[in-house]
Amino acid sequence: MLRALLMTIHFVFVVLWGATAGLHYMTRVIGPKLHFGFPEEGKVTPDGEQCGPTTDNIKDFTLDNATSIEEAGEIMGEHGVVVVPSILQKETAQAFRDYVLKANHILPQIDLKMPENRYHIMPPHTEPIVQKVFNELAEHHQLRPLLDKLLGPEATLMIFCVVTNTYGAIDQDFHGDSTGIATYPEVFVPEFQLGIALQDTTEEMGATSIIPGTSTGCVPDWDEHEEKYNNDEDLQSRYDTFDDYISYSEALADLDVKATLSQGDGFLYHTATMHRARGHTDPDAPDRAVAFFTFVGSRRGKDDARILPLGQVYALKWNMWGRTVADMATLVKGRPWYFWKAFGLWNDRSGGVRPWNVLDSIFYIFRNDHINAAFGFDLKKEDIENWQTMLESFVIPLTFLYMLLLAFVLPLCLRLLEEEKEDEEVAWSVDGALCYPRAVKGVEGNVNVHKKVD
Repeated sequence: MLRALLMTIHFVFVVLWGATAGLHYMTRVIGPKLHFGFPEEGKVTPDGEQCGPTTDNIKDFTLDNATSIEEAGEIMGEHGVVVVPSILQKETAQAFRDYVLKANHILPQIDLKMPENRYHIMPPHTEPIVQKVFNELAEHHQLRPLLDKLLGPEATLMIFCVVTNTYGAIDQDFHGDSTGIATYPEVFVPEFQLGIALQDTTEEMGATSIIPGTSTGCVPDWDEHEEKYNNDEDLQSRYDTFDDYISYSEALADLDVKATLSQGDGFLYHTATMHRARGHTDPDAPDRAVAFFTFVGSRRGKDDARILPLGQVYALKWNMWGRTVADMATLVKGRPWYFWKAFGLWNDRSGGVRPWNVLDSIFYIFRNDHINAAFGFDLKKEDIENWQTMLESFVIPLTFLYMLLLAFVLPLCLRLLEEEKEDEEVAWSVDGALCYPRAVKGVEGNVNVHKKVD
């Protein structure tokens, strides 16, 4: 009993010290080295380089059934966005929408810009309707080949979530989802986001506004707008800075294109492209739900040192990490080892493909200021640092106290263990007749308990 107790205590201390050492290494050793400083060397787009929108017509970047993958790639290269019609069948999109509208009130909410009158959830991939959605994504004749062309084979799934705008939601600011991806292509893996409308979407319901042509890291030519802001006291009183004026006002309304999509259509865009979710201003219109899927290029071989783009909040349940576009059709079909793929411990990919995993996501938040990861719960860099501080403040004094007690109690413990061992030997001798079938019987037929046969 005493031996089991001591072994349990030792095991607990090994686990605590292992966790403390791991968190110390993450927060104090490797974490500070992960921050990316955006050096001038290697930058392909100068800061502030201006570019106008490449089009004001959504038809210019909408694919049709006759569009080849080569043509689709060229359209993406020019505009930074393409519309892919009928990714989901209308029946599937409607069934998924019905599920989402109920799940909005049940599943945990994930951080989101301008969250008022918006829902942001991560549906579990074990739901039958979610599996059907992924199956149709995998079977679409244009989407998978286009992703392979843009990102390379077996791109990693990084985000799966649904955002719902209800009446009263306000405009978000114009922004790109990622930073550095366009200006440092040798440093970061490429990244594209797919949004699928779960209902017919009008401009008044909050259709996403996109400024085509800004995926290279350039910004629109807004000198005229800056001059207007600087000379208008009313605008200065309503918007603290020119950036606020550009981001939140209608100043860029003549530059953007509204993604007014039909149910089941999707828009695939480079995450550096400037865009924003608009507000829902029509009280008679239904809620606007959009399913988002983000894919990034997987690393190719052991020597691929590229990193994840900065700025994104990767919203993906922890047990879906390590999945690629090749897994979309087989999310839960009899592969129990997929659990380990989330941690990068199982990789059945060919050609040296290394999908991104949970540990990559945790290290990723150390590269970003004020960025968290969403695994079904929010995890921030500050949380990890607080855990490390708490463990150090708890484990080190407790270990000192434990060692101090052992210094006085260890001799007693050894003596008790020795006595326990002697008691076991006595018991073994007494039970010898039962343990040794060739035990010797005495003259009167009784078992001789003091003698054993070799």
